[in-house]
Amino acid sequence: MNLKKVAIIFSLTFSSFQAIYADYSSREDVSDFIKYMSKKHDFDTSYLESIFANALLQERVIRIMDRQPEGTMTWSRYKEIMVTESRIAAGKEFISSHKQDLKRAESIYGVPAEIIASIIGIETRYGRIKGNIRVIDSLSTLAFDYPRRSKFFKIQLEEFLLLSKEEQFNPEEIKGSIAGAMGYGQFMPDSYRDYAVDFDQDGVRDILNNPVDAIGSVANFLNKKGKWKPNTPIAIKAIVVNQNESIKSTFKPYMTTIDLGKLGLETSEAIPGNLKFVPISLELSEGYEYWLGFDNYNSLSRYNRSKLYVMAVYELSNVLSQYL
Repeated sequence: MNLKKVAIIFSLTFSSFQAIYADYSSREDVSDFIKYMSKKHDFDTSYLESIFANALLQERVIRIMDRQPEGTMTWSRYKEIMVTESRIAAGKEFISSHKQDLKRAESIYGVPAEIIASIIGIETRYGRIKGNIRVIDSLSTLAFDYPRRSKFFKIQLEEFLLLSKEEQFNPEEIKGSIAGAMGYGQFMPDSYRDYAVDFDQDGVRDILNNPVDAIGSVANFLNKKGKWKPNTPIAIKAIVVNQNESIKSTFKPYMTTIDLGKLGLETSEAIPGNLKFVPISLELSEGYEYWLGFDNYNSLSRYNRSKLYVMAVYELSNVLSQYL
């Protein structure tokens, strides 16, 4: 191999190395962000510069963000992965340990205990898998090197730094998911600030390591942001009679019973109180499965805007309800 080729390979390798271990604080867009944080929130500039000097660009974050399972899997496969015997067993154990806290959260916030338990199970297998990427790395990568959603993640980065100041976290130590979600319930930084609660009343709202605070916080999130409606169904099964129209993919209910005929669907049970619903089509390995989603289906979607996710939470909650 000649020296020119060696030089080119070295240059490419070094560039790749720089991209991964780049000093974010030296970039103009990051410098502008630091100035913004200093001016708006009175952060010390040198403190933020030191944090961003140590922040790492995580290429795998971008790679995984572009192929989320909710956007690529059939319902059959997604359910097979999410609603497993091992997750159900872990849920039974979690409920056994925290039944009183789950019931207390239900009585305060109106969210069924099995829904709270199901979300924590789907999100982190009851705290077993909370994410192993530093939040400062994932959020810096997505805020400054993921143009498609950089606006959203700059807000989350701002919220994370504020959260760290308020809760006295070291922002360089907190770990989470590839998207910067944290703790048992995988709250994004803005949700942590707005909806986390000190449910065990020990003076700290810790959803990173405290399952009791996580239980109250998930319920509070669904109650306030999700606008959960107690004693209202999430979804009921629908049957195709003669499908005439394609089903619009949305979360907010917009149809009434009279519209069922237009869709060529019917239900095996009456729609309670003539509630508005949204039709749901779920792709199977062969064909489709149909449901009608109500206001609480929309409420669950505030946690994750994926019909597969919402229906997995619903399905797991139905199994877990027998342990409460």
